[in-house]
Amino acid sequence: MSSDPEETGKLVASHLDFPVVGIGASTGGIAAVERLLQEFPKNPGMAFVVVLHLSSRHESQVDKILQRNVKMPVLQVRSPVPLEKNHVYVISPRQQLSMDDGYLRLTEAVRPRGRQVAIDFFFRTLAQVHRGRAVAVVLSGTGADGASGLARVREFGGITFAQSPDDAEFGEMPRAAIATGVVDAVLPAPEMAARMLALANNARRIQLPANDGEMAPAGHEAQRTADQLALVAVQEILAILRSHTGHDFRHYKRATILRRIERRMQVNNIDDLPAYRDFLDATPLERPALLQDLLISVTNFFRDREAFEALEKLVIPQLFLDRDSAATVRAWSAGCATGEEAYSLAIMLSEEASKNRLMPGVQVFATDIDAAAINQARVAVYSAAITSDVPAPHINRYFVKEGGDHLRVQKGVRERVLFAHHNILRDPPFSKLDLIACRNLLIYLNREVQRDVLEIFHFALRPGGFLFLGSSESADAAPGLFSVVDKKHRIYRATEVARSISRIGTAATPGGGPRQLEQRGLAACKQNSKLADFHLQLLGHFAPPSILLGSGCTILHMTHSAAPYLRHVGGAPSADLQALIVPELQLALCTTVFRAAQEGRLVESQPAMLMRDSHRYQVVLSVRPVTMPDTEMVLFLVMFHEVEDTSGSPLLHISADDPLVLQLEDELRRTREQLQMTVEQSETSSDELKASNEELQSINEELRSATEELETSKEELQSMNEELIAVNYELKVKVEETSKVNDDLQNLIASTDIATVFIDRGMCIKRYTPRAADVFSIIPSDIGRSLMDIT
Repeated sequence: MSSDPEETGKLVASHLDFPVVGIGASTGGIAAVERLLQEFPKNPGMAFVVVLHLSSRHESQVDKILQRNVKMPVLQVRSPVPLEKNHVYVISPRQQLSMDDGYLRLTEAVRPRGRQVAIDFFFRTLAQVHRGRAVAVVLSGTGADGASGLARVREFGGITFAQSPDDAEFGEMPRAAIATGVVDAVLPAPEMAARMLALANNARRIQLPANDGEMAPAGHEAQRTADQLALVAVQEILAILRSHTGHDFRHYKRATILRRIERRMQVNNIDDLPAYRDFLDATPLERPALLQDLLISVTNFFRDREAFEALEKLVIPQLFLDRDSAATVRAWSAGCATGEEAYSLAIMLSEEASKNRLMPGVQVFATDIDAAAINQARVAVYSAAITSDVPAPHINRYFVKEGGDHLRVQKGVRERVLFAHHNILRDPPFSKLDLIACRNLLIYLNREVQRDVLEIFHFALRPGGFLFLGSSESADAAPGLFSVVDKKHRIYRATEVARSISRIGTAATPGGGPRQLEQRGLAACKQNSKLADFHLQLLGHFAPPSILLGSGCTILHMTHSAAPYLRHVGGAPSADLQALIVPELQLALCTTVFRAAQEGRLVESQPAMLMRDSHRYQVVLSVRPVTMPDTEMVLFLVMFHEVEDTSGSPLLHISADDPLVLQLEDELRRTREQLQMTVEQSETSSDELKASNEELQSINEELRSATEELETSKEELQSMNEELIAVNYELKVKVEETSKVNDDLQNLIASTDIATVFIDRGMCIKRYTPRAADVFSIIPSDIGRSLMDIT
């Protein structure tokens, strides 16, 4: 339950008394927006703000397009403008829109890592400023922009809508919104108008108790009677919720309870508390819906960035001082909701641990009373919209892309966070902690319970440990337990005083501060010790006989009254209960212990008949699996419930020597041996698979190395090929030059009047000039003849 409806940062709450409807869309969204708005009358009594993903390279004409079929004035927002009801406002494509007080304000568009976040950004500011009068709508589009903003609108008491994906031209954005589980209504675009008008009319009719739940003053009898009925209805609503869900909200502030119930009344179009009480009692599906609204399981990564920066600077380094690799820094995120705060702490601690040469361990315990939120936190998959909250270096280092538009927390961080379902007002706390982060839980509790919670935190922290609260909280409810480290960012340090708590695991009760409660506890300590000893004596005398078993039915401990069910047997001494128990109970023991081990719960046997001192008794064995503290060893508690049988019916006795019993025991023995063999074979197969996996990894490395060598060889061959091409080109050029020189030489010889004969080494004529033919009487047929023959 980590959220902060009171935290508005630098934004100023709106003074407007009419609903403001934020509409977000992208691809195919203009047509959907037009279909929605044209269904509203000229004076719907609300204002509409349209945020679209538009190209910043072109001037937007959306206002002119919408104005053709929308009855209200449509304005393009180009500068800060006060909101007026019965108007439609459209964002400028080059800027993003925010809301502050009753104004729409423009800032430069910021799209981290290429993502569109304009819708989320506006929904968040709309929720913080306009609170319970905010309405958020997601229409056709691609991506997940708007999903995170819807959660914030609902957190602050607003109403959320999503277009039916079947009605949308592009259903990705509506599906992402619906997947968050925070959408109040999924409808086709034209049907949303009637639902919004009905909600607005119902909101004006809702009557809540005057003066924030206090009785109306005397003289206003009618109002006083109505308030009395309303307050009774609130108590009955909480009782219905407590009886069906197990969650007790009696210690929450009445204002918070009324705001959350009012939101559910709006969603269900109910205008008074007694009627909603009857609706809740008659509608089972409404109970978990109201529970989710009261739990407010919404948060963000590094929410309130300045506070986390102060924690990172002032506290985190101190947690690692004088810590070696054997030490562990322990933190607790109490009320962790869907896990963002817990993972934020784990990331900060991991960053600091990586700077420490000795690398101490990090363990973050994350708890919440919302089981569904805990399950979602364990999955650790979040919308890519978190890029607007998480610094880019952390995104690159601690997140991996999951699916189309989601991010998953990196495995190393997930392994450092342990999630558990835990009620801080009822369940025992953790201990020896270095840091507790409980942000925006105390603001929902009354001051008396705040004091008790702070006592629990002081008990759980080491001396000098740190407490990190929300921006609207303080540790003043428990004076003397914490000193201030940073008042602005609500960081405290546990003082070294007596470490005790007034109660763990019970509802808060009035009665003095921590010091008085501690003195009261010390005064009663001796009396409690005597009562505890006397109580144990009574249990040993009057409680059913019992035996504590270890593995293999080995007796670890037993009460004196269990002796009548045991016997002395021959042979070597044994602690095996199966051998020592009387034969009449052997079969019941074997079957009951086996079932308890398999099912992990309390199991009772069928009644067995037992004769003792000429009397018959019916004995029922109950076996309960129990876990031994510290060692986590699973043991079995066997209890004997005995009733004297006075019915006089014939005794049905099954002896341990009965052939059927012997056969069943033999089959059970063989089954155990076969199971043991199967387990050993499974272990062997697992070892072989591990060995095969290592071999495959080795082969994979070799193949990767061979691939790299082949790549290198390929590059070398390509280089050699390029060199050969160059050499071949040079040789070709030289051959061409040589051929030209030869032709020039031949032409020169042919043009001279010299008798020239070209011969080879064998004196054979290869070529001759015309002058040589005259001198030697050579004819063309003489080519190839020996010159000596002609001469």
